Amino acid sequence: MQDLDGAISIIIFCLLILANWYAIKWYRIGRLPLWGSGLWLVLIGVIVGILIGALLAGSSGGWGVMYGVLVGYVIVGNGLLLILAGLAVTIGKRLSKKNNQA
Repeated sequence: MQDLDGAISIIIFCLLILANWYAIKWYRIGRLPLWGSGLWLVLIGVIVGILIGALLAGSSGGWGVMYGVLVGYVIVGNGLLLILAGLAVTIGKRLSKKNNQA
């Protein structure tokens, strides 16, 4: 059980890269806005953090819970960055549109 946190770190890191890749891909094809992907990542980050903390609480005690909280914060932070990027892109598009009204 000692290497469980390392394995979880590698899996979460790979899944986070995959989630970011799909968020950008879906934004480019018009399937989901960036802020929507960020919102999903924020919600999932809280759930994943709680689950990892509960999983590691039995083997690592308080440190396992703290590790779960840290993983949750990283995923939620990534989701917040996607939300901010999506809002910036949306505001930029609206401000750069030319006003055709006389």
